[in-house]
Amino acid sequence: MGDMGDMYNLFAKDRKKKKGSNSRYSTQLLIDKGISFESKNNGVHLIVEGIECKIDFWPSTGKFITRNGKRGRGVFNLIKLCNKKPLAK
Repeated sequence: MGDMGDMYNLFAKDRKKKKGSNSRYSTQLLIDKGISFESKNNGVHLIVEGIECKIDFWPSTGKFITRNGKRGRGVFNLIKLCNKKPLAK
């Protein structure tokens, strides 16, 4: 394979390793913080119990989407969202 192909293969291998590390770290952090979640697809997708609604979370990338439409990234932002008090109605 050419130099570009070799570089891409190295990049892809590193990226896969990083995503695995992110997934393990983020999942363990949720457990340590006592935030309950349901694991789907062997831990690739987590359904997190938020204060106001459930939150879909992909720990390998850090992406999350609340069931009421808010989008964000990062396990720490997700934790902040889970620890907020509900809005008064």
